[in-house]
Amino acid sequence: MSDDDRRAPKAKVDLVDEDAGSFAAQEQHGERDDAKDEAPEASSDPVKDGFGSKVSAWVSRTLPGHENAFVGGVLGLVAAILVFCVGALNTILIVVLVMVGVSLGQILDGDPKIVNAVIKFFSDRRE
Repeated sequence: MSDDDRRAPKAKVDLVDEDAGSFAAQEQHGERDDAKDEAPEASSDPVKDGFGSKVSAWVSRTLPGHENAFVGGVLGLVAAILVFCVGALNTILIVVLVMVGVSLGQILDGDPKIVNAVIKFFSDRRE
């Protein structure tokens, strides 16, 4: 290979279907005005029908009446992976910091359930 061949610019080739390519090119260059006006073609809303709702529906169909046990098992698996990967004390620190963050968020939302539960737990129960 000579020096001239290495310095020459390479040709850019787009391998696109003509019909689909023209649509994509028109959308990129703003040539399609009706792109916003078209209704989506039988596509589901990703926010409404997201991955979580599909998993929830699968769990409800597969394990009726045991959905919370499944969630608990998944959380236990995540906790076990954290303990093995980052260590027991780091995992406890992560859990405590997440709980503090959730508590602060609840306080800002005006519904401090975790704080109330902690206060109730440490309050004098002799009354």
